Formats: sequence, C-alpha cells, structure tokens
Amino acid sequence: MPRTFWIPAQGMEPRCFLEKLALQIFHHHVPPLSSNFYYDPSTSGAEWWVQLRPSPPGTGRYSMLLPNNDPDDITKSGMSFHWDKDEDLRLLCRGSVHIHPHLSSVTYLTDLGAPTMVLSRRVEGMTGGIIDEDDEGTTGFISWPKQGKHLSFDGRLLHAAPSDLMEDGLFEKQCQFKVIEGMSDKEKKIMERRHRRTTFLVNIWLNYKPFNVNPFPETMISSMSKVDLFGDFELFGRNEDDKGDTNDTQLAIRIKVSLTKTGATEISDEGQKMVEVVEKTWPIDSCNDNVQIKVPIPMGVIREQSLDGLNVLLSWQANMIQLSSQKGN
Repeated sequence: MPRTFWIPAQGMEPRCFLEKLALQIFHHHVPPLSSNFYYDPSTSGAEWWVQLRPSPPGTGRYSMLLPNNDPDDITKSGMSFHWDKDEDLRLLCRGSVHIHPHLSSVTYLTDLGAPTMVLSRRVEGMTGGIIDEDDEGTTGFISWPKQGKHLSFDGRLLHAAPSDLMEDGLFEKQCQFKVIEGMSDKEKKIMERRHRRTTFLVNIWLNYKPFNVNPFPETMISSMSKVDLFGDFELFGRNEDDKGDTNDTQLAIRIKVSLTKTGATEISDEGQKMVEVVEKTWPIDSCNDNVQIKVPIPMGVIREQSLDGLNVLLSWQANMIQLSSQKGN
C-alpha cells in the first residue's frame, strides 16, 4: 500500500469520510479562486494519511526505511524530526532535493500521546543542506493532542512528535484499558483503537503534485468509512459572533518561554519566572541516523500543559540549538 494518498482540489468528489475531511482542510486554508488569488486546481490538492501510535508492524510513512526491531526507535510512540517533502522525489534524487508542501497540518483524533513540536529551521530545496538560523534565533511551538484540535504550519519547517516530552510511562498508561468480562474480540479491537495516538495528517500542495502520490485505491474504497459518516460534519465551525473559527490553535497559547544562554523565562498571564532546562538530543529524519538536533527544553513547563491539550510558544537565542549535517557513508 502507498504511504500517503491524494485528492485533487477539484474534479473529484470525495468517496469516503477521510477524503471529505482532507478537502475541508484544503479549502479552509486555501482561499477561493479570484482575481486576487489564483492557483491551478488541476495540479493542486491535499496529500493525506493517518498516523497511529503505537502502529501495527510494518506500517507507516517511513516503515520501509527503518531498521527492524530497533528498541530505541522513536517512531514506535512518536515521530522523529523531519521535513515534509515530496518523499519519492527525494529518494530518486538520492536525498538532495526537498520540495515542500505549502502547508502541513495535524488534526488530532484522540487526546493521547506525544505533542507535536515545530521549529523554524529549514533546509535548502536543491541540496538538502541545513539553512543557518538568522540573528533572532529559532522559534518553536509545542501542541499537545486534544480530540478535534487542528494545527497547521509552514510546510518548510522542521517538526516531530517526540515521545520523551511525555512523563516516563504515561503513554503506556494511556494505551491501557479495562477488559470487561465477556468482551468480544471485536470490542477489544475497538477499545485498542480508541486508546492510541491517532492523527489525521494533511499536506496542502499548490501548483504541484508530489511524485507517485495517488488517490486511495478504488478497489479498497469500500472498506473506508462512508462520506456521510457524521452527516453534515464540519471540522471548522464558526463562533456565534462569527469572529473566527472555533478550531483555532492560536487561541490556546497561554504559556511562552524565552530561552537565552543565561537561562529560561516562562511568560504567562500570572507574570514571569525562571524555569529549569534540560538538553535533549534527537535524530533528524528516520532514514538518516547521522543527522541530529540538540535542543534546550523547558521540560516541566511543557509537561504541565499536557492534560488540557494546550500549547507552548518557545523562542531560543541564536546558536542555542545545534544541528549536525554530517551525511552517512
């Protein structure tokens, strides 16, 4: 099976609920065609897929590129740092070409699991080399899962779902459920599905279709949920005063942390205070173990926001985040 699927901006009616949802997300972010805004609908659309953690063996976007039975594999409970891109084109060009979507997005279908972490770090499109940060340093964003919450960001940015931002053992506890006497195997499977980190991921592409990404196979569409699964469901409702979307991630920012070489300061409605920082090291891109990122993290502040599915806005002084660009042999 392909890793991701495509639905064009126009010319194709959604055949299942997920295609309907992908188109809703596309048209929410992309303005209607007009004299002031134009794109080619025939080469624009939504690339979509579902991510499960823990995921069944041998599944997932990078499963074919991962070493087998790696006990430290971050993708078993989260997602390693990577840039969204035309994956197959990158492989055909031996890792050098990075064509990014205009927007990347995450819609959380459960409240469980690791947060999404986005950093304002980019790579050169034609070489894959890491672009130096500017004098203002790096900004970042932590988004904890909350069912129905939608996060979108510039498709060129580095991001991940680092499972070690959670307290030790918390994800395993979240995945547990009580087995009631007499529960059938089907009921157990349903409970297992409800106790996973489940996200619906949509990349928005304008005037470009990623290589070898095609609509969901017609021969298997009958196994998918129907288009009208939830009737006239709309992911992006409107506030009663019509001042904006009810599903607006920015509204949930309550905590900001500024990190400098002299310390980290938490900024909230209650004032400012110094907070402790730990340094975390993560691999970048699951298919290249020789690229790493070292990031000072206000772990306590981040974990405090997890229960309510909130967000943390972060900023680092220049040269505090270290990225290695050594290529493997």
